[in-house]
Amino acid sequence: MNVQEAISEFQREHKARGSTPRTVKWYGETLSRLLREDLATPIGALTPFALSRAVNVAAERGVKAATLANYDRALRGFTAWLHGVELLPRDLMKGRKRPQVRWQLRQVATSEELRKLFEVARRDKRYAERNCAILALLAGSGLRAGEVATLRLVDVDWQDSAVKVSGKTGTRLVPLDRTTLRLLRRYVTHSRRGNHPNVFLFNSRPITGRTLTLLLTRMSKRAGFDRHITPHLLRHTAATVYLRNGGDVASLRRILGHSTLATTALYLHLVPEDLQNKLERFSPLASAGVK
Repeated sequence: MNVQEAISEFQREHKARGSTPRTVKWYGETLSRLLREDLATPIGALTPFALSRAVNVAAERGVKAATLANYDRALRGFTAWLHGVELLPRDLMKGRKRPQVRWQLRQVATSEELRKLFEVARRDKRYAERNCAILALLAGSGLRAGEVATLRLVDVDWQDSAVKVSGKTGTRLVPLDRTTLRLLRRYVTHSRRGNHPNVFLFNSRPITGRTLTLLLTRMSKRAGFDRHITPHLLRHTAATVYLRNGGDVASLRRILGHSTLATTALYLHLVPEDLQNKLERFSPLASAGVK
């Protein structure tokens, strides 16, 4: 068995475990790209040097630290599996230092930026109601661009104010606030045209996640912003405001569709003022009435 064949078997193993098609595809594409010079190499001849070269070449290309960490994660999962099924006598990545990812404060959209985005959306006479509904799902419910793009009419629970979405970690039910539900209902009942099962259409065809990114880029320019607002930035905004207003990490994990609580915990990037305010409210000294 060569490396390419082993990657295919690794993908089949992930599929059998219940991993989403997107995850299975990501592992195949990522590993094939990183190990492209060794795809024909017999798996028993794979060396730590080949793995190190794969990571180093990516680092030399200037990829982001977070991307490099994902590459490292893919290689570690692959080599651990190879060792587990006895295709390798040892885990070739074991003991190797992980790439360091520096913590950075995540950017969020301000209330003023959100207000201006909706103003720009409403000026588009043809697609105003569609674009407002899209903005609401991104910023109000924290959906990913791909989740919004693939949302179907049958996935909307109008009575219980929720949508069923299919994301990277599988299918989940996401609650909707009253404003988002109202904007979504208005778009579907007043201006949506076409018979396609997907909710959001352009010229009677379903939009894509890429389309949403381009749409927000244009809206950012029309609003006069110095930066581009992206779907993922609106997702960060939804998560940050949720936590700042008293939401808990466990329920946020369910809303965002993260596979682990650790991933959701990355959104605990409250600024010092937020932490100070929480300390003032929840300090045992305050509850004891100490002056």
